Amino acid sequence: MASNLSVFLAELKRRKVYQVAAVYVVVGFTVASVAQYIFDMLGFPLAAARFVAILIILGLPVALVLAWAYEVRPEEPPVIAGDPASVSEILEGDSRQSIAVLPFANMSDEAENEYFSDGMTEEIINALAQLEDLRVAARTSSFAFKGTSPDLAEVSTKLKVATVLEGSVRKAGDHLRITAQLIDASSGYHLWSERYDRKLEDVFAIQDDIATAIADKLQVTLAAGTRQPLVGPTTENLEAYDLYLRGRFLVTQGGESPRMGLEYFQRALATDPQYALAHAGVAEAYHWLGATGISRPRDVLPKARQAAMRALELDETLPEAHFQLGLLAWAYDFEWSKAEEHLLKALELNPDLPQVHSLYGFFLASMGRSEESLSSLLRGVQLDPLCQIAHTWFGQVLAWLRRFPEAIDRLRTALELNPTSWHANQILGMAYRLNADYSEAIEALETAITVAGRHPWSVMELGLTYLASGRTSQGEAIYDELSSRWSREYVPPTNLSFLSGALGRVDEAFQWLERAYDERDTLMTWVKLLPHFDPLRDDPRYSRVLEKMGLEA
Repeated sequence: MASNLSVFLAELKRRKVYQVAAVYVVVGFTVASVAQYIFDMLGFPLAAARFVAILIILGLPVALVLAWAYEVRPEEPPVIAGDPASVSEILEGDSRQSIAVLPFANMSDEAENEYFSDGMTEEIINALAQLEDLRVAARTSSFAFKGTSPDLAEVSTKLKVATVLEGSVRKAGDHLRITAQLIDASSGYHLWSERYDRKLEDVFAIQDDIATAIADKLQVTLAAGTRQPLVGPTTENLEAYDLYLRGRFLVTQGGESPRMGLEYFQRALATDPQYALAHAGVAEAYHWLGATGISRPRDVLPKARQAAMRALELDETLPEAHFQLGLLAWAYDFEWSKAEEHLLKALELNPDLPQVHSLYGFFLASMGRSEESLSSLLRGVQLDPLCQIAHTWFGQVLAWLRRFPEAIDRLRTALELNPTSWHANQILGMAYRLNADYSEAIEALETAITVAGRHPWSVMELGLTYLASGRTSQGEAIYDELSSRWSREYVPPTNLSFLSGALGRVDEAFQWLERAYDERDTLMTWVKLLPHFDPLRDDPRYSRVLEKMGLEA
């Protein structure tokens, strides 16, 4: 009973009912006093003044009900002006020649060699991306067709490309057989094809031959304006290269897979310590583990920074290294200007990296630069239209800006691309909760938990939904679960802060926020925007948190 009362009182405060009551009493007293003075001057009977007083008293509960029903959200982010179509439509792109490189089929006898065929595909995508007159569909969108026999017209329509490169890889020992064919997507005519029978040591030369042949056929040129290899050896050690490809394959799987990918990157570096891309891979794997609540940030993110800095020492033109350093400056060091500097440098080195545009949009949203944020997030979706995470991040920011119909539509698009995505289901549940659609929220969150287990983020969102829908005992049980888990495993302190705030335990919520700051909990970067912080915004300690984070109120 006491807990229910505390939640109710906290909700009264959040909806500013107390403030409305105080203002009403002051204004009502003033009106009554002025009315009595005027009525005395005009000789009105005493009953007239009493009648005004009765009206004022009867109006108080009406004002409080209206204050509850039509709450004024504290520090609500502004609604962005503009054509709604700019958010929901995928633009046609630019007028350059365009190509999608579909995943090369693994024709090897060993199914596990799929990592190698995927790696070949990714290397060719990266090589073609260097051509200034060629727009190359992003890896994630191209890999959306993996394992299928897509109609080329469908590929052309979905990825907005005129040509498609298909191929296959057969690896047997140190021997490679690679086939590739360039196809006009509208007519289905082959524009070029080739078969390569080479030794494994020629893998970089084969990739360069394919990229160069396509450049010649499509009559596009290098950004530098002069002929130089599109693909050069990133390492002289083929064993290190093979281990790197295995690591890349695992990192792209998400979930717990980056932990295994990390081991392959480290083995690659044991073989070739000067392998810049492997250092960048280590940084990416560590960052994934620390940023998604799998590992304690203080345990892994400093290691990610060390690896990214080493990659940059070896190759200062590596956009992946600048990207990782930008992520770390933002999500761990809370150094906003340095974060923006590295992210913009990554975009300067490769303007068509969709994940950098999407992450830069995330960063801008956390800084309160909403219009710039949506523009950058939209660019990420344009460059990678079949990337589930790009749509999810876009929908996430839209939900935080309380543009719920657009957010839910964007998140449903993400789930059409990958119905079993833990992250998209979780964010959809959050969007439904913020929009007070509690049954839909619970359904989406239970799906996320079924897919990925009781990840603290999903469990926390479920607890907040229970509390918002009046199921207080279940919400308290969620808090108890995460609090118990905190004592034996990593649980982001912000998760417990959000639940404490929703339960009306404000002092406890701020205690958890102190721990979150000390732990470098990545969700602290969202203290300015995230609706989860709403129960704390009116407390003076919230302003001090913003000041500590180096953010303006």
